[in-house]
Amino acid sequence: MARPRKPTHMLRLSGQLDRRPARYADRRNEPAITDPIGSAPDNLSPAETAVWGELSGYGVWLTAGDRLILEIAVRLFHQFRTGDGRNASKLITALSKLGFSPTDRSKVGAPGSRDEPVDPFAEFG
Repeated sequence: MARPRKPTHMLRLSGQLDRRPARYADRRNEPAITDPIGSAPDNLSPAETAVWGELSGYGVWLTAGDRLILEIAVRLFHQFRTGDGRNASKLITALSKLGFSPTDRSKVGAPGSRDEPVDPFAEFG
């Protein structure tokens, strides 16, 4: 099985895009989605809308590009909470893709999620 493709923003943060620009030339026109996740879709029930608010509140890194998979995760989460655990593995997969597992969360490059390194010489510049 091939290694999963590393997100471009992670390559940018690690410096790989600068070190090997030719390798990542095919990603030049990749869309950069910065719009917030927004409110729940109108087709969700009130209980599912509450789950949307809960998950989007926890997932401060989510953007408008995550709306479709978040809707799937919300519906699965609602089923899980109402006692239908048949799709628990699908729920875990959806939440993982959104960065909600500890391992996947460590891969999320949310702005402001960590303190910026302090330059001890900044005051002299």
